[in-house]
Amino acid sequence: MITYVNTVLVSNLATGAIIDEAPAKASSMQAISTDAGKFIFMNCDPGIDPDDLYNVTTANAATINTLKVGIVTKKNNAVHLPNGTVEYHPIIKWSNEIKAADVRNFNTLEWEADTEDKVFIDFNNLSDDIISRFAEGGKRIIVRLTFKDMPHRFRKWTESYEYITKFADMNADTAAQATAKADAYKQLIAKDIATAINKEWKRARVSVTVGTYTPATKTFAAAANGKAIQIEALPYDDDDANDTINWANKVRFNANIYWTDPAGDGWESLNKNFPNGVIVEKNPGKTYPASGKLVRDHESKAQGYLGIINRGPGTWPIIKPEIEANINAHYDGITMEFENMYRAADDIFRKTKQTVEIYGLTGQLDDVIDIFEAFVDYKKD
Repeated sequence: MITYVNTVLVSNLATGAIIDEAPAKASSMQAISTDAGKFIFMNCDPGIDPDDLYNVTTANAATINTLKVGIVTKKNNAVHLPNGTVEYHPIIKWSNEIKAADVRNFNTLEWEADTEDKVFIDFNNLSDDIISRFAEGGKRIIVRLTFKDMPHRFRKWTESYEYITKFADMNADTAAQATAKADAYKQLIAKDIATAINKEWKRARVSVTVGTYTPATKTFAAAANGKAIQIEALPYDDDDANDTINWANKVRFNANIYWTDPAGDGWESLNKNFPNGVIVEKNPGKTYPASGKLVRDHESKAQGYLGIINRGPGTWPIIKPEIEANINAHYDGITMEFENMYRAADDIFRKTKQTVEIYGLTGQLDDVIDIFEAFVDYKKD
């Protein structure tokens, strides 16, 4: 098993900034430095002049062999000087040393909105013979949802919703009247199935909307008289807190539909039949890798590498830094993977696989990305 030592740095500043000198001191232990939330780079090459320690820019990053990246936190450290005065220096959360020659991968992310799983069931092309059977009344239409995110080891959780068709007079004098009656019956089926699912609010993990589905473009438009339904997964119901023991998750499900005729002869009454002409299509949901809740989770889990183990209920004391991530923020992301080599026992050399994850509000990581790109290019020369 490969375990990555991870450092997560999160900034919520509306204007991304990098400082090239020691961060501004705070006025008191409880005060926050004016540089809090800003990124800072340290040149870790030997023989660097102390005045140039934090002077890392896009122009000189390509000439640096080793650096560290950090973020100025809201906490301070009291420094007692020989003259008896006290200065309050902001604490910097640093990554481990990153050697240009040991960088293995470098990726960036641009914010995208999360989407949920959606399944479309379109009755628009339901065959005429099936409509005639349904119009007899008493036929069972079952929509079965199979959830794949539930914690069941040997099986998947299913929810079945049953709708009993109503009698309708489908006799018509003209083709136009027949089409109008068929369309009205399809609309009735879509509406009643949506109602049957939505009314089960106590166990609801999805919501249903009636509308019109266009298979060619796979688009759905809500409409009261639609002949299709959109079944959309609901967001996970948790405490929606920035600092929590709830991990981000997503409802994942599939849907299928069949009908039975309880009045059928013998085994026919139990047969499961697919309603010919019905279209069932799924549009899988996507979770942006730097979604607010995922950033929160990564920051929390990375505290374990800082020796902060007690982070949840049932443990005492819970002493840990506050989570900086905001679950409602839109983050861009940077991930750098590197393998530092060290000398282990018996005079052998090992490598530690490590990552640095950096998150900032949309568009505020451009300067950090430029420095990293220049730094990584040095390795490629």
